[in-house]
Amino acid sequence: MKTNALTKYFDIKMICVNGMIAALYAVITIACGPLSYEFSQFRISELLNLLVFFNPSYTIGLTLGCLLANLASTVGPLDIIFGTLTTLVSCLIMIVYSRFIKNLFFAGFIPCLANAIVIPLVIYYSCIGTPDAMELNPVTYFTMFGGVFLGEFVCIMCVGYPLMLVLTKKNPSFYKVILATRNTDYKW
Repeated sequence: MKTNALTKYFDIKMICVNGMIAALYAVITIACGPLSYEFSQFRISELLNLLVFFNPSYTIGLTLGCLLANLASTVGPLDIIFGTLTTLVSCLIMIVYSRFIKNLFFAGFIPCLANAIVIPLVIYYSCIGTPDAMELNPVTYFTMFGGVFLGEFVCIMCVGYPLMLVLTKKNPSFYKVILATRNTDYKW
């Protein structure tokens, strides 16, 4: 039976796994409530972004999960659109990056930076015309940038990265669990 690239990466198993990743991302984000939204955005679910380093097809599940989670966002429709697009773009950048540089640590910075750059603008524009409206100036932007980056860094780099190290380096069979298609020989 002849297979093409689409069926290679999106068979029934991968569709189901992406559905589970989307559900897991959305449930964890919504369950953490205010921590997941607002200025700092400590989204524990963001640690799932590291899975893209091992299997690019997880971009679909993460993007869908982010979309579902952002439907409950207190920031509004701009977060639904641009927050979700930020997840998609950071996953795509991580796919390209990890193809050439097999370093999980540095790959984890991609979603941290992407969200820190975009989300402050999303929050600012969502606040226009509300009692929370603020003036956008370098101090305000970089304060929000720092808050979002800190939240992402804690969830991805301080929780997710050590977790992936333990799971993959101490238990190589974990690669089968996450259906890794690449970077099983990654550098720390």
